[in-house]
Amino acid sequence: MENLKIGKVNIDLSKYPGEDFYSEGEIEDRLLKVCEENDPSEFRKIVEENHDWSYLYHLSKERQNIVSWLPITKEDRVLEIGAGPGAITGELCKLAGSVDSVDLSLKRSKINANRNKDYDNLSIKVGNFNDIEPELDNKYDWIMLIGVFEYAISYMGTDDPFVDFLNIIKKHVKEGGRIVIAIENRLGLKYFAGCKEDHTCNFFDGIENYTNGGQVRTFSRNELENIFKKVDITDYHFYYPYPDYKLPNTIFSDKRLPFIGECKDNMRNFDQDRLVLFDETKAYDSFISDGLFPVFSNSFEAILGPDVNVDYAKYSMERDDALCIKTVILNDSDVKKVVKSAVYITGKEHIETMRKASDELNVRYEDSDLNINKIIGYDETSQSLTFEYVEGKTLEELLDECVKNNDEEGFKKLFEKYRSYACYNEDYPVVNDDFIFSNIIVNEKGWTAIDYEWVRFEKGSAKDVVNRAINNYLLPNNFRNKIKDWIDTENDFDEELFRKDIVNKNLPLPTIRHNIGKGVYDLKYLTDRVAALDMKFQIYEDFGEGFKEENSYYLVDIKKYGPNMLLSIPIKDGIKSLRVDPGDKPVRFYVNQILLNDKDVTQSLLGLLKNGCMDIRSCVQKDNVFTFKKEDPHFKFSLKGLQVKAGDVLKIDCRAEYIY
Repeated sequence: MENLKIGKVNIDLSKYPGEDFYSEGEIEDRLLKVCEENDPSEFRKIVEENHDWSYLYHLSKERQNIVSWLPITKEDRVLEIGAGPGAITGELCKLAGSVDSVDLSLKRSKINANRNKDYDNLSIKVGNFNDIEPELDNKYDWIMLIGVFEYAISYMGTDDPFVDFLNIIKKHVKEGGRIVIAIENRLGLKYFAGCKEDHTCNFFDGIENYTNGGQVRTFSRNELENIFKKVDITDYHFYYPYPDYKLPNTIFSDKRLPFIGECKDNMRNFDQDRLVLFDETKAYDSFISDGLFPVFSNSFEAILGPDVNVDYAKYSMERDDALCIKTVILNDSDVKKVVKSAVYITGKEHIETMRKASDELNVRYEDSDLNINKIIGYDETSQSLTFEYVEGKTLEELLDECVKNNDEEGFKKLFEKYRSYACYNEDYPVVNDDFIFSNIIVNEKGWTAIDYEWVRFEKGSAKDVVNRAINNYLLPNNFRNKIKDWIDTENDFDEELFRKDIVNKNLPLPTIRHNIGKGVYDLKYLTDRVAALDMKFQIYEDFGEGFKEENSYYLVDIKKYGPNMLLSIPIKDGIKSLRVDPGDKPVRFYVNQILLNDKDVTQSLLGLLKNGCMDIRSCVQKDNVFTFKKEDPHFKFSLKGLQVKAGDVLKIDCRAEYIY
C-alpha cells in the first residue's frame, strides 16, 4: 500500500497487512472524527461533555503525565511501541528530536496523525511489530512501552514471551539509552479493595495470578525484576505513578515515597463498576508506615537504563489551563532542586505571579525568622521556575508525630508557632493562601514556606489562612481527628468553594467519573442486600373487618434469584385486601412487577397505593421504588376490581435493601 501523509506526519504502510486486526469498534470512528475536526485544545471540553470513558482515556491531557516528567531532550530519538490513537505521542514529539511510533491499526494511526499533524518530527509505522522490528534503527535514546508490555503474549507467541520481547527491544537502544515500561501492578491495592482487573474485568484475577489464563498479564515488582535479570538488565529504577499510570497526578520513587495522608485520590473506576471493601487511604497509610508502598502501588513505571535523576513529580491539572502546574524534584549529582513549570503555554502569567509572590512574601516576613523558599532560576522558554530544595520535615509530619504519640502539648506548641507566622505583619498587602502544614519545612535553620502558589496581593484574614490549613490537615475518619479535642477546629472555611473560585474551571476527574456513571458499592451496601434476602414477609389478610394479627402469617414460598425475590401469595375465598410487611426495619423496596396469575397488574395495584392505601408519612415513593424511613414498613393492596377468586396467586417480583 502507498504511504499516507496527514499534515506533516508520514504514515508508513509498507508492513500493513491490509486490514486492522485490532479495533475498539465504533468509538474509533468517533475519535477519528473528533481529531479530524478539532484542535487538541478542544479535547478537554469534548471529554467533559461526552461522559464516556473512551473519550477520557484517549483524549485527556492527564495521559501525557506518564512521560512529560522524563528528561527527554531535542537531541533524543524516541521509539513508541503500541502508540494507539496517540494519547502520549504529542508530548513525546514536544520533548524529543524525533519520534517513531508503531501500531498495528491503521485507523488508530490516522487518529494519532490527525491530532499531531503539526509535528514534523513524527513518523508512524503501521503493521505487526514482528514485521516492522527488523527494519527499526538500533540507536534510540528512549523506547516507550506504555501499557504495552502486558500484551507480549499476543506480540510474540513464544514459550517465554515477556523475556523474548524484552530481548528484542534491547537491541534497539543505544548505549546509555533507556526503556520505559508503564504497567499495572497485579498486586495493586485497588484490586484488593474491590476494583476489577483492568484487562480481564474480573475481580481478583491478577491477585489470583490469572489462573484462568488469557492473552494478557501484569506483574508484581518482584516478578518484573526477575524478568529484567533474565535479559541481563541490572540497571533499572522503579517509579510509582499514582493513582495509576493511565491518569497519574503524582510520580513517586524509592527516593521520595508518599507521606502519610498523601494517597487519598483512590476512587478512580472510570470504566467499570467497583466494590469498596475498605478505606484505601487508611490502608495506604498503614503500608507507608511499614515501608510497603512499593509492593502495593497500583502501577509501576520502570526505567531500564541509567537513572533519570528525578525523585518526584506532581501534576496539578484540575484547574483552568492557565493555572496547570508540573512540579518536579530533580536530584543531579546529589544536589536537589525543585522545578515548577506551566503545563500549557497559557501558564506564563501564573509562573510570573509566583515570582512576584516570592518578592512580596520576602518583604512581609523581612523582620521575622520565617524563611521563604528561594527562587534560583527562571527559564522563560520553558516557562519554569527553579527553587532551592529545602531539606527537613514538613510541619505536617511533625504534627503527625505528636498526634501518634498523644503529645498534646507538643502539638499545641507547633500549632501556635504556625499561627504566629500566619498572623505576622497581617496588614501587609500579600496573603499566602497556600500556607498549609505540608508547605512548611522545618529544620535546624528554622521554618521555610515552600510552594506558595496561591498568593493574593491584598490585605487578608490570617484566620482564613489558618482555617484552610486545618481543613487540609483533617482527613475524614483519620487518626488526625484527635486534634479536635486539642485546638479549636470549628471553622466555616469551604475548601471546595475556594478551589472553585480560584483555580477550578476544568471539571475535576472525580466529577467526570461520576458523570461517566460507573457504580461504587461499599461493603455495608452489599451486606445489607444479603441480609435483605433473608427478610421475613408477614402477610395480613382482610376479609372485610380490617387487618388483624390472627389473620396473618409469614410467607414461606419465596423464590430468590440474584438480588431479587419472587413472592407468591395465595388468594383465599372472600379476601378483600392484602397487607405485605417486608421486615421490621427501615427499607428500600423495589417493585419490578406484580402478576395476578400470569396477568400484569403492576400499575393497577401501585396506582391504588399512590392514592392513599399506604401511610405516606413513613414512605417516599418514586417510580416503583419505595423508601420506608421508619420501622414497620408495609404495603396495602386493595383487590377490589381485580375479580380475584380462591386459588389465584398474586406474585410480586421485587428487591429490598435495609437502609439507615
